Amino acid sequence: MKRRTGLMAAMLAFLLLFAGCAANKNNATSSDESMSERPQMAVEGSGEAAYDASYGLSASPEEVKQADDAQALYGGRKVIMTYDIRLETDGFDALIVALKERLTAMGGYVQNSYIDGKEPEFYGDSGRTATLSLRVPAEKAEAFFSDLKTMGNVQSEWVYTDDVTTAYFDKETRLSVLNTQLERLENILVQTDNLADVLALEEEIARVMLEIESLTGELRRYDALIEYSTVDVTVYETIYREGPAGAKSVGERIQAGFSDSLHGVGAFFVNAFVWLVSALPVLIVLGIIAAVVLICIRAARKRRRAHKDEAEKTEKLYEESKKQ
Repeated sequence: MKRRTGLMAAMLAFLLLFAGCAANKNNATSSDESMSERPQMAVEGSGEAAYDASYGLSASPEEVKQADDAQALYGGRKVIMTYDIRLETDGFDALIVALKERLTAMGGYVQNSYIDGKEPEFYGDSGRTATLSLRVPAEKAEAFFSDLKTMGNVQSEWVYTDDVTTAYFDKETRLSVLNTQLERLENILVQTDNLADVLALEEEIARVMLEIESLTGELRRYDALIEYSTVDVTVYETIYREGPAGAKSVGERIQAGFSDSLHGVGAFFVNAFVWLVSALPVLIVLGIIAAVVLICIRAARKRRRAHKDEAEKTEKLYEESKKQ
């Protein structure tokens, strides 16, 4: 029994040593493979079978096609594209509707959205702000981003490219090594009947399976970011502005500016009237207080003047009596 236990322990140690050497060898050559053999296998492989070989999981033909399209877009490299744009518009609701319709037509979806503020009522109100995070198929993201630029006044735009080819294929290589290691551990587990060896093998199998699950999740996350580009859109609402200046003639821009000024003057007087009416009770109280203060000041001035006149009169009588 001891001899069998020693034999199983030696086999397990040899297996782990072999797996470690294989991992080091594959990691050392992963950069070369990622630039040559592996991209070709991913692109030239036969659909679902090639996809399953990479992940050890099932995938639908639609997912395989999306992965192939995204990969072919960048010559087999794993590239994550992120777009950011800030727009200003006076047609807030219409822009949001048009944006979502175009997004649906492109096969994308809204990941999250948030609208802050309220619709402007008076001239100079800040209006609403919409913040949207959109996911668009990578091969259509550039066209969608170009469409966004025509929907309002572009305040800023930003495009970020993240090439994750090396990291992606490093993880894929490590996943392949772990799958091989798991298969051999399971074969050894079937052949042994020693309780200590069974417990040790089951513990090692559980660790390997957890690592396989973690790497599989990371590769799926990479694929989701590669196949669907992220487009972050911020929309600011304004009033009395229409489209970019470059789309209008000089006369149209003058007319729009004059109309904008008239709206501003009219809104100023309307706002002033509204403020006057709403503040009327306070103004009445302040007016009464001011009137009382003014009356008191005038009364005090009259008393001082009367005292001064009386003093001057008394002094004059005194001077006359002194002369006599």
